[in-house]
Amino acid sequence: MALPTFARVNISSIKTYSALTLVSLFYGVNYSILKIVVPEFVGPYGFIVFRVLVASVVFWIIHSFNREKINWKKDGITLTLCALTGVAVNQLLFYKGISLTSAVNGSIIMTLTPVLVLIWAYLLIGEKITRAKVIGVILGLIGAIIILYQPDALLTTGDWRGDILVLINGASYACYLVLVKPLMKKYKPMTVVTWVFTIAIIFVVPVGISQAINVEFSSLPPKIWWSMGYAIIVVTVVVYFLNAWTLVKVNSSVVGAFIYLQPVFATITAILFFGEVFLLKHLVAATFVFTGVWLVTMTKKSF
Repeated sequence: MALPTFARVNISSIKTYSALTLVSLFYGVNYSILKIVVPEFVGPYGFIVFRVLVASVVFWIIHSFNREKINWKKDGITLTLCALTGVAVNQLLFYKGISLTSAVNGSIIMTLTPVLVLIWAYLLIGEKITRAKVIGVILGLIGAIIILYQPDALLTTGDWRGDILVLINGASYACYLVLVKPLMKKYKPMTVVTWVFTIAIIFVVPVGISQAINVEFSSLPPKIWWSMGYAIIVVTVVVYFLNAWTLVKVNSSVVGAFIYLQPVFATITAILFFGEVFLLKHLVAATFVFTGVWLVTMTKKSF
């Protein structure tokens, strides 16, 4: 017996939003997982080399069962830009930044991504910006400034240099979400992410190869192997595919909006397992950021 149309729509929405929630959960936990691996055992740039290489191999294995040709003449440049913004710049700066700052700082700064998606959409595809969206951008930036400003270094385990790198990483990832959306209308999600990661190898290997070859794998304790496996398989292969799959179902702003959940998961993980403290400044900053991103995403967008 076939389901009514409204039931099929609801089930489809539940699947999409459940996938996006899982993405935020995986990312939120990852902020603290990375503090185990980087930089004590593996340099941040070296780890990106491992992450991109292994993920590319896994993607190609999956992609080989249902290959799809790319129109390189029309989409080659866009795919290259997606590899640069969505993998190379995004991951290199994120891993370096999170090695310098705290998990709580990094997760809250990343909630600016929906605001940054709006800005990139305006610059790249001429998306109209309303008054509510402008106010949202301003409030979101105020929240970021509160995070970055540290009059007393003893009040937080974060580092302003790491905070800035995480912020730039967020801008790069926001650009990727806007650039990759049109590709999802032409190709299957696995095809896109496979080529994005393959092209990204060209960018990340020259930067991180020196750190990668100096890793003493024989001396790595089990918790490092488990942490690296989580970051590579779950936060790379699974998350990038889920994001690509959801971009087929909903627009970029909805995917970005679920980043709001990351601070919740990241903070719970950091407090329960890593002894980090959620300070008043984090609460104030989060209030500004959440209000800002809500104003940005409260109206429908076409991209």
